[in-house]
Amino acid sequence: MNAFNVTDLENEIWDVAIVGAGTAGASAAVQLAAQGQRALMIEAKAFPRDKVCGGCLNQRAWNGLKQIIPGGSHLSMVARIEAAGAVPVDRMVLNCLGRDARWTTPTMQAISRRTLDTLLVDAAVESGAVFCSETTAKVIDDDATDYRSLRLLNSNGQSCVVKARAAIVADGLGHSALSEFPNMASEVATGSRLGLGAIVEDKGQAYANRQLTMAVGRSGYVGLTRVEHGKLNIAAAVDASALKADGPLTAIETILRSCRLPIPDSLKDVKWTGTLPLTRTSRLVAARRLFTIGDSASYVEPFTGEGMSWAIQDALQLSRLLTAEEGTCESMTAAWNRQWKEKLRSKQWVCRGLAALLRRPQLASVSLLLARSVPWIPQWLIARASGVDRTRMNHGVA
Repeated sequence: MNAFNVTDLENEIWDVAIVGAGTAGASAAVQLAAQGQRALMIEAKAFPRDKVCGGCLNQRAWNGLKQIIPGGSHLSMVARIEAAGAVPVDRMVLNCLGRDARWTTPTMQAISRRTLDTLLVDAAVESGAVFCSETTAKVIDDDATDYRSLRLLNSNGQSCVVKARAAIVADGLGHSALSEFPNMASEVATGSRLGLGAIVEDKGQAYANRQLTMAVGRSGYVGLTRVEHGKLNIAAAVDASALKADGPLTAIETILRSCRLPIPDSLKDVKWTGTLPLTRTSRLVAARRLFTIGDSASYVEPFTGEGMSWAIQDALQLSRLLTAEEGTCESMTAAWNRQWKEKLRSKQWVCRGLAALLRRPQLASVSLLLARSVPWIPQWLIARASGVDRTRMNHGVA
């Protein structure tokens, strides 16, 4: 149970209230608190907690984390993540129905969301943010012009209303905090797959350190990589019909078997974590003194760590926007909506194309022949999605 008495916050006015303490929300909290902003971070779950994620921080994400240094500390986020046991990943195996291709990738860092998000939350608190866990938040659609009001309810049944000069919603795919704002609702893509994830103990040798394995079947795909303490992180995007018919375990086993990949013995004891439909967009990501970031703004099935990359970049960009002296409330709203549309065009097209290809495993299997013959094509796609120039990658600079 949450020991924080939310009634102590009644009618306090914060510089920023952040709903959601995942990678996007916690990154924003670190940045803003370190810059002297009075920040309140509200999270519905108890921490630490597991979350569906491939666990790979690609180069764009890593470069973003290098810019995050908690207030009052000389230990950067990347140093904390390395100390927590993040595993470098520089090889990829893509298997489609038993046919595979292998290539090197720009170096990524693999770490569980349980560890990463906890490190970010700790850094935010260290920087001066107040963390209120096991507490839901609803943004209130009122007529106030100088602040946003949020209604909080914690696990003890205590409730209050807080005010903030800006509210950031980073509470995930459904962004339930915005139920009073139908014009900011997310629209789910037709046929969107559901996410499944788990972290398991696995002593087998099939899934090696420093390697990301992608298994593509008819009903979805599964990514497997080693994270801290040698554990195996499993993340999948699976058709809703397969989950309904077979359940999580059978759906994952079916994909792995179709690729002739071993099934870890520990899968039978796994408690799976799931998601809402993954691919979705919102008509608006900003309103007066109200901004969405990360999964709450938009999401498309990721491939090599793009989800966390987008979350971190969103946090950095919005933090800069909110602390810009020349910005007005109206200009910031317009700027964030504009930047989001530009991101959809410039950053997500690779993932959308790859997701479409992976929905056609027979075509993807044939495409692997091309990947074997012309390896720079998949390397370029991965480098583009990761934010790495392919020329630098070819010269061993990643």
